[in-house]
Amino acid sequence: MIKGVVFDLDHTLFDRYATLRTVLPEMYKRMRENIPQDLSLNDFIERFIEVEKQHIYNGWTYTGERLVEQGVFLNGTKGQDVWKCLFTYCGPLAAVKYPFTEPTLVKLREMGLKIGILTNGESHLQNNKIGLLNIAPFVDEIVISGDVGAQKPDPKPFEVISKKIGIEPKNLLYVGDNPLNDVEGSRNAGYTPVWVKTIGHWYFDDIEHCELEVQTVAEIPELVNKINSKQ
Repeated sequence: MIKGVVFDLDHTLFDRYATLRTVLPEMYKRMRENIPQDLSLNDFIERFIEVEKQHIYNGWTYTGERLVEQGVFLNGTKGQDVWKCLFTYCGPLAAVKYPFTEPTLVKLREMGLKIGILTNGESHLQNNKIGLLNIAPFVDEIVISGDVGAQKPDPKPFEVISKKIGIEPKNLLYVGDNPLNDVEGSRNAGYTPVWVKTIGHWYFDDIEHCELEVQTVAEIPELVNKINSKQ
């Protein structure tokens, strides 16, 4: 019996690409001397997102280095400088949730389910993002891995939020886009994993595919009903 649902944040409840399109103009302005002069703002945004998609699970610094290699930034720009600008000056400006995020959380609450968010990242960055999204009122518990000293796929963060919610992992769904951090991590922690196919590609061939898959979290209420109707 599913009694609660725990969500990843990025690419699950939070639309990172819509957010990037909103905040990258500020980066373009602040780092103009590091960007090829013939690269327009629109081309900068689209090429930035294209490269980020190619290296989605490789970490921010690595992706920043690839942005330099592929000419989005000039040689000599450091990957860490790209992300410092993004997180320090651009990230706090806006955060965009999917249009179905809030209605889904409300629906799950109406169904009597507990709702959690478990996300990797630094506490101040993720808390700021959640604040901008204004989704905390619809969630029972939020755990940021930076606050517990372990990152997904380590089982510790999954154990922490399970205890906070007061529901055993076997009675929880974990919904996320990352096959390693979200699917494999929650599976090993005793949850029922659900892969949300926001990215659209399973990047980890050595990880067993997820039995439960959805296109977006809007499908989760119906999925919960189907699971529970069989038990």
